[in-house]
Amino acid sequence: MRTLNILKTVSAVAAASVVAVIATGGKASAININLAGSVLNEDELQFNYSPPTTPSGINLTATGIVQGLFAPQSRNVYRSTSGLGVSPGVFNLETNQVDGSVRPETLILTFNTTVNLNSVTFADAGPFSSFTLNNNLPQLITSSTYVFTSAQTGTIFGFKASLPRDRFFVSSIDITPVPEPITLAGMVMGSGFGVLLFRKYKKAAKFSSKLSS
Repeated sequence: MRTLNILKTVSAVAAASVVAVIATGGKASAININLAGSVLNEDELQFNYSPPTTPSGINLTATGIVQGLFAPQSRNVYRSTSGLGVSPGVFNLETNQVDGSVRPETLILTFNTTVNLNSVTFADAGPFSSFTLNNNLPQLITSSTYVFTSAQTGTIFGFKASLPRDRFFVSSIDITPVPEPITLAGMVMGSGFGVLLFRKYKKAAKFSSKLSS
């Protein structure tokens, strides 16, 4: 009887451990990704830009678009010592920043996995400049670092200059990876293993009891 009680406890603890792992999902550390260039690659124009992959395997690709007459149009990404911007059009009436002086420009950051966007650091923002994240309400840039008070979770983040006065470089971002939850199949396998273990040792206990009687 004592052996069976011990086995029941072991099985219950095993199942509880699986549920606990699923519930917590693990805690990820925040990662700061620098988007600014060095003096050597200042004034660098690229169709898209990807900084080095982080040690945890996270990478992103930056692309630029401008609002066209009928649909968004692709623009090169401008990388300088201040950060990332969007290159001006053929008439060069705009700056190399993300700006809205002629038509609204957007710098898009696309990640290879889901992340929480914690904060963004701007550089060389103009007076009373604001930014719009993923077409939400414009947010005034009052300091170099903007900290989000509500969760911004996803794989694509667009920093848009909506108003003619808006202009800024995106210098760096602070993110937290979103751990992938353990699947239901994993939970079933874990709990099923505990049940099988319990049944196995229950039979062994019965056989041992018969031998001792």
